[in-house]
Amino acid sequence: MRFSQLLFVSLYSLSYPCFGSIEDYYPKKIEPSPSNYGETGILELPNAKFMNSGSMRFTFSSSYPNEYTSLTASPFSWLEATYKYTEIKNNLYGPAAYSGNQTAKDKSFDVKIKLFNSESYLPDLAIGLRDFAGTGAFSSEYLVATKSFYNLHLTTGLGWGVLGSAGGIKKPLSYLGDRFDTRIKSSDLGGDFNAGSWFAGEASVFAGLEYDLKRHGLKLKLEYDTTEPDKKILSVPVNNRFNIGLNYFLSENLNLGLSYERGNQFRFTVALKGEFSKDTLKKPLPKNVVKINRDQQERILRDNSIFYRSLNKSLQDEKIFIQAAELETNKVSLSVGSSSLRSLTRVAGRSARIASALSPEAVEEIEVRLMNGSLEVNSIAFNRNEIEEGFSYKSSPQEIFTKSELSSKSNAPLVNTSSFLPTIEFPEFTWTMSPALKHQIGGPEAFYLGQLWWRTDTTIKFSRNISLYTTFGLDIYNNFNELNNPSSSSIPHVRSDIQEYLKEGKNNIQRMKLEYMSSPLKDVFFRADLGLFEEMFGGIGGEILYRPFNKRWSLGLSMHKVRQREYKQLFGFRDYETNTGFLEMYYDFPNQVSASILAGKYLAGDKGATIDLSRRFKSGFTLGIFATLTNLSKEEFGEGSFDKGFYFGIPTELFYTDYRSGTIAFGLHPLTKDGGAMMNQHNSLYSILGDTNYHSLKSKWKDILD
Repeated sequence: MRFSQLLFVSLYSLSYPCFGSIEDYYPKKIEPSPSNYGETGILELPNAKFMNSGSMRFTFSSSYPNEYTSLTASPFSWLEATYKYTEIKNNLYGPAAYSGNQTAKDKSFDVKIKLFNSESYLPDLAIGLRDFAGTGAFSSEYLVATKSFYNLHLTTGLGWGVLGSAGGIKKPLSYLGDRFDTRIKSSDLGGDFNAGSWFAGEASVFAGLEYDLKRHGLKLKLEYDTTEPDKKILSVPVNNRFNIGLNYFLSENLNLGLSYERGNQFRFTVALKGEFSKDTLKKPLPKNVVKINRDQQERILRDNSIFYRSLNKSLQDEKIFIQAAELETNKVSLSVGSSSLRSLTRVAGRSARIASALSPEAVEEIEVRLMNGSLEVNSIAFNRNEIEEGFSYKSSPQEIFTKSELSSKSNAPLVNTSSFLPTIEFPEFTWTMSPALKHQIGGPEAFYLGQLWWRTDTTIKFSRNISLYTTFGLDIYNNFNELNNPSSSSIPHVRSDIQEYLKEGKNNIQRMKLEYMSSPLKDVFFRADLGLFEEMFGGIGGEILYRPFNKRWSLGLSMHKVRQREYKQLFGFRDYETNTGFLEMYYDFPNQVSASILAGKYLAGDKGATIDLSRRFKSGFTLGIFATLTNLSKEEFGEGSFDKGFYFGIPTELFYTDYRSGTIAFGLHPLTKDGGAMMNQHNSLYSILGDTNYHSLKSKWKDILD
C-alpha cells in the first residue's frame, strides 16, 4: 500500500470517535421526563419524545387547582398511552348532601403517536390526543415537533382544544371540510370519543425548551403556556404565561420536578419509571449434568427404572416436574411441566439436556411433551446429536430448530400411554396464603376506600383432570362503612351493587368451583366448571377452544348459566339469573401482539362485542387495552357511555435473580357499570393455551439453550 493510501485510511478512521464521552461517566442519566399530565413532555405542554418500548411510568403532579395522578405505558417505541386521574381543587364533587366537601374528580385517557424520527436536520414529530375518552374537561389535540442539539431540546407545535385556548390561528384545517370549523362539546355522560371535535376550531402555536445539565443530573424547562386557565368558567389567576421548571434525576427510574407556573403557583412532581421489556437480572444457567458411563448405560438397559428415577431427580433440581416418560431403543419421550420457568422452549431445552445426559448411547431422538396444568399443549422432538452439539457451543439454536419437529398430540397425551408415571396420591391438596388489597378509588364518599384482607387459596386435585379451587377471604381492616352511593342503574345490577358486596362481604368465599379439563380431539380443548365462580356469580357451564397448532388464530365458545350471589358472598343466592356466552376469536400478530374479539350476551342481558389488544414482551411483561360496545343506549349505560379499560402484568421474576412463578397484575375500569359486564373466568382455556402454538415456540426458540 502506498504512503498516500495509508495516510488516507488512517485519517478516515480517526474521523470517527473511538473513545468514550465524558458524559458516559456522569453518575446520573438524563432522559425525557413527563409533563404535568403524565405523557413525555415539558410542563403543561407535550413534546415529541417517547419512553422506550416496554416502559411504564407513574407520575404524581401536585399544584393548585389541578392535581394529576397518571400511569403511562409504552407498548411500542412510537406509542404512549396514559390513564389520568385529576383532582380539581377549586370545584366540589357534587352537592354537600351527596359528597360532603370532597373536591371534584376527573378521569381521562391520553395517547401520543410518533410520526417521524429525527434525522439529520429534521425534528422528531408526533401527534396526540388528551382526554379523548373522558368528560372533555381537558380535551386537546396537538401536532408537535422536537429537535435536539446536544443538550438543548427545542419544541414547537400546534394545539387545539384546551391547548388551543390562546387562539391566534383561525380554523387551520377548515380547508379539509366543514367538520373542522366548529368544536363540539362532549356528552355530559362522558366516555365518548367525540371524534367530531378532534383538530376542529381555533388553534394556538405553543413552544418550549429543555436543557440538560448532565454533570448535575438536572433538566431545565421553559415553556409558553397556551391553555389560558384564567379564561375558563372555574378561572384561576394568571400573572405570567411563561412556566419554568427543573427536574432532578435521582436515578434512571426516579426523578423529581419543581416548577413555577402562571407566575403565582409552585408545582411538585414525582415520576417513577420502569423498563420491563427485558429481564436485566442475571438468572441461573442450566445445571451441569454428568453423562452416564458405559457401565451405567448397561444397568439402565437392564432396569429402566434407574433411568426414570435419575431423570425425575435431575428435572426436579431444575424446578421441572415430570408427568410421564418412555424409554425406547432409539427414542426417549418425556412429558414435563414447570410453574417456575415461564418460557416453554427453556423448559424443553433444559429437559432435553438432562434426558440426553442420562440416556443410553443408542437413543437418537428426544421428544419433550410440554404441559400446562392438566393439558398437554405441544411437543418438540429433538435430534439428539444436534442438540448435544448446541450444549457444547458447536451448534446454534437455528440449526437445532431446522432438525427438530414441532407438533401437537393433545388428544393422545403421553400420560395415557407411557411406562413411567410419577407416584401421585389423589386427592392431592395444595394451598397458599398472603395479604391482599381491595379498593374503591375516586367515589363521592372519599378518594380512597379500601380493605386489607388475608387471602387463602386451596386446590384439591381429585385426578389429573378434575380439581376443586377455593379462595377464602378474612378481613383485617377496612373503611367500607363509609360507602353510601347505592346504584341507580335502570338495568339489572350485575356489577353496580359493588358497594353492597364490599360492605357485607368483608369475610367471604371468593371462589369455590369444581373444574374438569381435557382434549377430546387433536387441538380441541374442553373445560367444564360448576360452583361459585367469582364474588358476584355462581352457576354451571363450560367452554371449548380450537387451537390449530400451526396457525396464528384460535376459535372458542363459552356458555354459562349463572345466578347472582348474595352480598355476604357465602353460599346464598339472590333472585337474578341469566345465561351468558360468547363466540371467541383470537389472533397472534407479529412482534408479540395479540388481539381478540368476543361477541355474545353479557351478564345484564345486553348483547355486543368486546375487543382486546395486547402486547406481550419476551420478558413476559404484558400491556393491554379493551373496549366493549353493546346494544345499550348511552343513557342506559350511564356515565362513561361504554365499557373500556386497560391492564398490565409484570412477572415477579424480573425483580429476582432466579426463575419463579407469579405476576403482578393490575386492571382498571374507569367506572364499575352493569353494561358490558362479563363473568370473571378463572383458568380460561385461552389463558392456558394462548402462548403455545408453533409461532409462539418459534419466537422464543433462542431460549432452547438457556
